[in-house]
Amino acid sequence: MMIRLCLQLLFIFTLFLSGCASNGDGKTERLALLKETNPKPMDIIDATDSKIGDEEAVKKEVTKNDHIYDVVIVKNGKEMLVAYKIKHLHRFRMKQIEKKLTKDLNEKFEGIHFIVSSDYKIFLEAVRLNKLLRENEIPREEAEKEFKQIVELKEEKT
Repeated sequence: MMIRLCLQLLFIFTLFLSGCASNGDGKTERLALLKETNPKPMDIIDATDSKIGDEEAVKKEVTKNDHIYDVVIVKNGKEMLVAYKIKHLHRFRMKQIEKKLTKDLNEKFEGIHFIVSSDYKIFLEAVRLNKLLRENEIPREEAEKEFKQIVELKEEKT
């Protein structure tokens, strides 16, 4: 009787585990937060690599932070969107890191209005806009519209 009960429990447990097992379809989604994209900073007004100056300096400043492992920067005039990903173990301090990073950037780079975010949705949108700019697949007016939508999204989330 006891052996039969153990075999039934083992069978149910095996069914449960096989039902929960993944066939690998979602593997890329699970690793999306861990992958590093590391795109070049882009300027909407001058979408060439020749005039990247402040953007590269800002990227170096942001990546100095040990808690951050990936950053994307898109500049539109005097506004600069800085979206980044935080290492998993430091996610409970996201707001503190964002506040300190914003303060540090404002002190170091005067004359630039920074929009800083660790939100993953904003990061993805900024990467998408950055890619479109890099590949010259979007006109300037459309890029500025996309930039404003990302900024509005950031303001909604705060």
